[in-house]
Amino acid sequence: MKKNRTSGFFRRTYGNFLLMMRLTMLFLLMTFVSLTATALGQRMTIKLNNVDLQVAFNEIKQKMGYTFVYNDQVVKNVGKVSINVTSSDIKYILARCLEGTSLDFYIEDNIVVIKSKVVQTQETEKKPVTVKGKVVDEKKQPLPGVTVLLKGTTLGVTTGGEGDFSIMITDTTKAELVFSFIGMESRTIPYKSIPKGEWTIILKDDVQEMDEVVVTGIYSRKKESFTGSSTTYTAKELKTIGNQNVLQSLKTMDPSFAIMENNQFGSDPNRLPDINVRGKTSVIGLTQEYDIDPNQPLFILDGFETTLKTISDLSMDRVQSITVLKDAAATAIYGSKAANGVVVVETKAPAPGTLRLTYNGNLNLSFADLSDYNLMNSAEKLEFERLAGYYGDLDVNGEIVSEGYQQLYYQRLAEVKRGVDTYWMSEPLRFATSHSHNLFAEGGDDRMRYGLGFSYNKTQGVMKGSDRDVINGNVQLLYRYKSLSFKNYLNLDYSMSSREKVAFSKFSQANPYHRKKNENGVVEQVLEIYSDSDANSSTYLQELKTYNPLYDMRLGSSDETTSFGFTNNFEIDWQVFDGLRAKGRFSISKSTDRGEVFKSPNASDYVETASTERGSYRETRNENLSYDGDLNVTYAKLFNEVHMVNAVGGIRLASSKSQSSGYETIGFIDDRYSNPSFSSGYPTGSKPSYFTSEKRSASYYLNAGYAYDDRYLLDVNLRSDGSSVFGLSQQFTTTWAIGLAWNMHKEDFFQNQNWLNLLKLRFSIGNPGNQNFDAYISMNVYKYATSYPNPFGVSAIVSTWGNDNLDWQKTIDQNYGIDLAFLNNRLKVTVDYFYKNTDPLLVYVQTPTSTGTSTVPMNLGKQVSQGLTSTLNYMILQRENMSWNFNFNARHITYEYRNIGNALDKFNQENRSSNLVRYYDGGSPSDLWAVRSAGIDPASGREIFIKKDGTQTFEHDYADEVVVGNSDPKVEGVIGTSFYYKGFSASINLRYRLGGQIFLSTLYDKVENISKNALQYNQDKRALYDRWQKPGDVSKYKAISLTDVTPMSSRFIADEKTLSGESISFGYETQAKWLHRIGASSMTIRGYMNDIFRVSTVKNERGLDYPFARAVAFSLGLTF
Repeated sequence: MKKNRTSGFFRRTYGNFLLMMRLTMLFLLMTFVSLTATALGQRMTIKLNNVDLQVAFNEIKQKMGYTFVYNDQVVKNVGKVSINVTSSDIKYILARCLEGTSLDFYIEDNIVVIKSKVVQTQETEKKPVTVKGKVVDEKKQPLPGVTVLLKGTTLGVTTGGEGDFSIMITDTTKAELVFSFIGMESRTIPYKSIPKGEWTIILKDDVQEMDEVVVTGIYSRKKESFTGSSTTYTAKELKTIGNQNVLQSLKTMDPSFAIMENNQFGSDPNRLPDINVRGKTSVIGLTQEYDIDPNQPLFILDGFETTLKTISDLSMDRVQSITVLKDAAATAIYGSKAANGVVVVETKAPAPGTLRLTYNGNLNLSFADLSDYNLMNSAEKLEFERLAGYYGDLDVNGEIVSEGYQQLYYQRLAEVKRGVDTYWMSEPLRFATSHSHNLFAEGGDDRMRYGLGFSYNKTQGVMKGSDRDVINGNVQLLYRYKSLSFKNYLNLDYSMSSREKVAFSKFSQANPYHRKKNENGVVEQVLEIYSDSDANSSTYLQELKTYNPLYDMRLGSSDETTSFGFTNNFEIDWQVFDGLRAKGRFSISKSTDRGEVFKSPNASDYVETASTERGSYRETRNENLSYDGDLNVTYAKLFNEVHMVNAVGGIRLASSKSQSSGYETIGFIDDRYSNPSFSSGYPTGSKPSYFTSEKRSASYYLNAGYAYDDRYLLDVNLRSDGSSVFGLSQQFTTTWAIGLAWNMHKEDFFQNQNWLNLLKLRFSIGNPGNQNFDAYISMNVYKYATSYPNPFGVSAIVSTWGNDNLDWQKTIDQNYGIDLAFLNNRLKVTVDYFYKNTDPLLVYVQTPTSTGTSTVPMNLGKQVSQGLTSTLNYMILQRENMSWNFNFNARHITYEYRNIGNALDKFNQENRSSNLVRYYDGGSPSDLWAVRSAGIDPASGREIFIKKDGTQTFEHDYADEVVVGNSDPKVEGVIGTSFYYKGFSASINLRYRLGGQIFLSTLYDKVENISKNALQYNQDKRALYDRWQKPGDVSKYKAISLTDVTPMSSRFIADEKTLSGESISFGYETQAKWLHRIGASSMTIRGYMNDIFRVSTVKNERGLDYPFARAVAFSLGLTF
């Protein structure tokens, strides 16, 4: 029954998705067939009254499929025409159109050429000329798919598989051919420069194309005249690192962009990463208080705000470039949302030319990385239990005194000697195979371009049952008419995820001397039954059980989520006149998520539960609807060849609404009947939930830039933001930024220095803000009190207290940067120092529970962060068909809290038993606070603690806590190299971490701080060795027999240095002739190894509930 319910739901959702895709395809197909059928007709009816001649030509082009070639100015001078003909051929219609004008025409190969009737010079009276040639790259390899356009007209062709082309030129007087190709420098060649005979055109790689332009999502600016700190990466660069995810590749390439390691959930494909740009500006460790992560950067996709989930699911093969905006001057255009940096993603736009089809496929093979686990085998675990007193007291010979326990011990010992040594961690794991496919069709001309894409991504996690499927369909239409251009991007997304049934930690805890199955091959539910003290029992004992995680994994429990959404972005761009353009954009996005979690009534969690309450089904539904509109005007003008002025002004309005609901039922007979109608009802005191929230914002912005002779640069930004998140008295705020830069290499005193290519000094300061907070953080939220009848009507009680006087959280962000390039750009260096002062912070502080809630939002204190990032690229060797490059980047960041006082003592008290994070003035969010330890006393075996005054004691006192380490590394980054030779390429990038400390949670939980109940689980090997046994022993750890709680101290802190193989790749690109046999013009293949190894100076378990993964991957790209 469970299978039917799940598959039925999948079929309904998937069917709806396919229906929408089919309707979209049917609409496009019907339109295409209609236009084609009309264009191929020999006769047509046309009726136009007093219109421009160009309008008549366009009407004929649309209905009959002819291409027109003419001089725009000559046709404009004709003026208005009128025509009314019925069922006539093309020649008659054109004759009537040109009747009474000075123009004539002739038709050749479906091309209508409009010419003047007046007598022309001998050269222009020549017959049309057909130009043939071949386009190649710098390596003399043919370039298929290059667009060849006759400048000033809509006539164009694309090169074939061998780079060959043929185009007809009707008027060679001023004819020019324009050659363009993605990733190559465009070339414009006059007809008079075309040689006779065999003609070959060489296009150069545009290696600096993306790097020279800063894309902010609202405007683009030449990087040389930009004062902000930003970096742009092309799709090719990102794909060189890996094919899994654009965010993972970005982490390797940019030192300011970091993905924090999730030690609990490892490489879970259904968990979103924790990302920051240049560190964190909000209180760290209190994310659960905010509902959403206030330190997450702003994501922009094709000019519109989007979510981390959308970017994480985005197919890498759809991406054109990613730009990271880092400082105030770069991010100020987004004002109060930009304190955490901005990540701008641009997808590939369709290129003009004949229909082209591109396919990209990726295959990923991944397996769990368990190298940091150091668990006991069955013999070691049994010996550990004996010495720890699990089987009772030992006599002088080390023999177990209790006969019952002695018998149990020897039974298990016999099993061990028979070879029982169960490796439980292999049971939930698998060799995961993931694959993705992306198909993109594009074409059109300078006036109309189209793109149709489809992608499918199947991700298998390394734990059985953890999967994620993502399907995307997208349609892109671009139309240009005179000075107007229109864009419309439609995206349809569907995803389905399923999660593992049992956490990995349940398997890593299981004792190795237990068999997975009994002698009959049956997986039993209970591995062991034992007794423990219970003061409430008449016997002062209670019976406890250790359950078999393999039993629970084989039940019919499930955890599935499906999501469907669409996004439509529309843009209109008007070139008012040279230098001035107006742009309007509107986006609408809607998504629906549905989650279903069923827990079998046979699960071990329900063994002690009443039969009518066993098993549960929980369903949640979340709907999000958002609108985003933007209107801006851009002006750019160069005065007197030295004064460059840029300005952007606009208004942006946004609204988002979310609605969530859910319910839970309990009491199921069997896991075959998981439909909620089979349940016995709701849990006691429970009822369905419903919640809705809405955010609105309005922004007005102005960005102005000035450059004198490309040497002295100035950027000024001013923005006013209003948001419903904050109270009525603080709904609007103003953010600003100023950027200065000096291109020193353009000064006269550097002109004769051949060794220096770039020397740019940058400075910026501004106060970007942060809106990543709950929609009703400033408001009092009430909930209906329906638990008890009320004769006076429905009553309400406080759910959360708001704060109507909340001030905006803003950050004074300063940046000092330098860009260098030497030796003909072979050596490039970029260094940035930043200083951020977030004042005031927005935090939750403790309130008396009598108020109805435990915390209230307040502005409190400030946080200062400062750091240094640097990148270095050196071209060691550069030849015509060979290159060798070295790359290095580094990052160092520090934090400090100020003016917090004791307002966060509640969290300090709560953290004492769980972690070493504290919130004190002068401290860092990354500081590790603990009482210092002098180690284990050789005489007594007790731990010696060091008080604040330096004296020693056996008593642990939290008042003696000091900073004993910092979890941030002194420096971390990536070092790598890449090599290219005649189409073959290879690269290796290693991540390093130097300095910084780590809390050894494995040492604390699985070596020493092992309670009596924890003896039922497997432990780290170190728990058996180097233990204090008798007076005089010098050892690291206390006696095995001690099961009392060990407080966290500096003894569990260690310096950490790591080196990991983040990315190793090999590739080959070719345009060989044999590809033509399969209809392809070019092919790219590449192999990867990601996170393939990790070496650390400490041994600490990673990926507790879901392990980390190592991956080997392959990708294939074909252009047809």
